[in-house]
Amino acid sequence: MRVSGKTGAVGSTQGVSGSRPASAPATSPATPVASTDAVQVSAAARLVAVAQEALAGVPDIRTEIVESIKGQMDSDTYHPDGKAVADGLIREHLARVHQP
Repeated sequence: MRVSGKTGAVGSTQGVSGSRPASAPATSPATPVASTDAVQVSAAARLVAVAQEALAGVPDIRTEIVESIKGQMDSDTYHPDGKAVADGLIREHLARVHQP
């Protein structure tokens, strides 16, 4: 491409000669493409699903243990280790705080 002409004032035009770029070819309508969706579940996700199913059958309250402790408290034979209870509470709290 060659630019010719005088340098002019603002707003003046300069002559331009040379080949003109070809315009982009017209695009044809897109042809439909068959697509399928697929889902892949990792082994870890399958393991989580199995664990959740297993836990669904476990009660939140273990009635037999609660009844045993209640009986010990009624007969004044329940003497838990305070340090062990405190350590367990702290471990449980820290595990909840540091969950991702």
